[in-house]
Amino acid sequence: MGAWTAITRGGWAAVAHDLDRCRVFGVEGELLAEGFVREQEASSLLVEAEHFSGRWLSPGDPVVVEVLSAVQGECTFDAAVTWSEARRIGLAGLRLRERLQKRAAVRVPVELPHRVLERVVGTVREPLEEPLDIVVLDVSAYGLRFRTRAEVETGTHLALTFTATRRPLDLVLEVVRVQELRSDHAYGSRLVDPDERTTDALFTFVLDEQRRQLAERRDSF
Repeated sequence: MGAWTAITRGGWAAVAHDLDRCRVFGVEGELLAEGFVREQEASSLLVEAEHFSGRWLSPGDPVVVEVLSAVQGECTFDAAVTWSEARRIGLAGLRLRERLQKRAAVRVPVELPHRVLERVVGTVREPLEEPLDIVVLDVSAYGLRFRTRAEVETGTHLALTFTATRRPLDLVLEVVRVQELRSDHAYGSRLVDPDERTTDALFTFVLDEQRRQLAERRDSF
């Protein structure tokens, strides 16, 4: 396996992304596919797509690829589709657009049901009229992405007891963006005023879960 460029003018850098999680976006920002890097060469890669959520991809289509690495952080590339079939996408001509530092950027995809019972207004917690059932889709040290059938306004603060960490964490989340799915809504949220213990616990969870998922993918091959 090869590696693709990680610097713009100085040549090629050996950045291995085999089995790293990745997401493929259209140039307008719509999420098209989620999966992991199955194979890579000098400036191309093969994506094993576990979920398709947008239009079908055709050869020559320009896309933006986010690769989430525990070592490199979040690397964003411009690329072009070379071919696409049921579960795989071939991409070529990768050009690094941006790399975000590890701790702030790295997140892990999950599928974790939770129930939200309260919102936060100022410093006061108020019970929701109806419990909000959500599924957490990915986790970072500074935020969560979740889906739910309910509509939630951006700027809303929600109180969530996150139970997937070694000890449950009492989080306050601010909803900052929304994405329409087929039957649900996906919401991006950031932690409100987290302390160091909380961010450390979430970061540890992200790395542990990445290692677990990577081991599973290796075993499946």
